[in-house]
Amino acid sequence: MIRTITLLIFTLLTSLGFSQEKFSFVLKGQIFNTDSDTLRLYQNLNGENIVVASIDIDEKGFFEKKIPLQHKDYYILSLENNQGINIIVEGADTIKVYGDGSDVVNFINVVGSQSSTSLMDFMKISARYQADLDSTNNYLKANMDKREEVQKDFQPIYQAFISQRQQFMRANANSAALIGVIPTINPEQEFELYENIVSQLEVGFSESPTIQRIAKEFEVKKAQRIANMPLAPGSEVKEISLPNPEGKIVNLSDYKGKVVLIDFWAAWCGPCRRENPNVVKLYNQYNKQGFEVFSVSLDKDKAKWLAAIEQDGLIWDAHVSDLKGWQSVASQAYNVSSIPFTVLIDKEGKVIGTNLRGTGLESALEQIFE
Repeated sequence: MIRTITLLIFTLLTSLGFSQEKFSFVLKGQIFNTDSDTLRLYQNLNGENIVVASIDIDEKGFFEKKIPLQHKDYYILSLENNQGINIIVEGADTIKVYGDGSDVVNFINVVGSQSSTSLMDFMKISARYQADLDSTNNYLKANMDKREEVQKDFQPIYQAFISQRQQFMRANANSAALIGVIPTINPEQEFELYENIVSQLEVGFSESPTIQRIAKEFEVKKAQRIANMPLAPGSEVKEISLPNPEGKIVNLSDYKGKVVLIDFWAAWCGPCRRENPNVVKLYNQYNKQGFEVFSVSLDKDKAKWLAAIEQDGLIWDAHVSDLKGWQSVASQAYNVSSIPFTVLIDKEGKVIGTNLRGTGLESALEQIFE
């Protein structure tokens, strides 16, 4: 796991090319509990891991070396057992590293580079979450019939990680340490966050060849996403025709002339239920001005679906479901791979935006109606 997380970060570190030597920095410290007699400082250049320095380490784990560099960039200080320490070099500083060679991810202290310290701290959080996620996925592979139950049990773990990630991002705005967030992002589901992190990295560490490459990769992915997005702003949505709780077929097109939030959710979905009060508040605020909610449930249990509608006070009329869970014809038509998932459409049935929730949805409706 330690090696996996380290490599996850390091796969991002691909620079654009060589330049003339610009500066030197001093790297020193102590790594105990290691059989290594040499540390190597790596940079990834053009897809190839390049050793930019070899550093002798004595029998007590002490080391010190002045290292000439060509770039302010991201580096990996690697032990012989392939464990790595992320070093962000932002100038001609002295960076001190102290750690336990048996587990450098969890027992490491970097002095003289706050961004390196912050990055390693986040990697500890990420490693713990990844271990939980791997364990859950392995269990799910052998127990696919328990998918909904497993997802419900995993939600508190996921939400705790998302909360920690948000705290990390707030505490490290525009910091080079934010590169650690990128491997934890699902670009398909969190593209806005992906864009935000890349933007902050460009502001905070634009001279880094790694960040320049990441920014170029992002622009390519953004262009591809816009070209391939079936729900791109301005596109016309597909019809949804499903039964309501009484068995009557309700059509999305029945609401043409209204601004409609298509809300894919389920009674068992924790984040959906937590978002519901916000949707209710906005429905009450803008319904008389022409705002409607079209709720598509991915439940299988009708009783639980109806109970959730009652408990959460979802007072609008458009509640539909074929009670097929993830096999719902509507979710497949809209390529829904996770919930909550929302599509806000205008009076003509054209997309305004997707995955608008919380303050994002509130802001969008405010612009439309106020």
